Amino acid sequence: MSEIKWNDLEVVPRSAVMQAAKQFAEALGETPQFKEFEQSYFAYRQDEETKNAIQEFQKKQASLKALLMLNAVSQEDQQELHRLQDRFYHQPSVLRYTQAQVELIAISQEIGDILSKAIGLDFGSSCRTGGCCG
Repeated sequence: MSEIKWNDLEVVPRSAVMQAAKQFAEALGETPQFKEFEQSYFAYRQDEETKNAIQEFQKKQASLKALLMLNAVSQEDQQELHRLQDRFYHQPSVLRYTQAQVELIAISQEIGDILSKAIGLDFGSSCRTGGCCG
């Protein structure tokens, strides 16, 4: 009978893993990046000007749905749609929220790199979903 070699693999109870995950989530939630993300998301969702801007864009987009599917939208309508989209994307709350997302993604990637180094496994690769695209 052959002996199984675990190569420094430690097996811990599920409760210990869950506790560590909880502590990690709490620590991440206390970072300035996560706090800014939460605050900017709340401000974005409450901003009436932003709501109006997205509603106007969506209304125009819906009115052009058939033409958009046929790639038959006039130049004038394309410009109006683009103007409305730009109006939404340039709202202060949208800009703040977008920047907060970028910063949260950056710190998350840094954390992933640290985890990868600590466990000797490419953490990002091991978290991908299946399929042909990773």
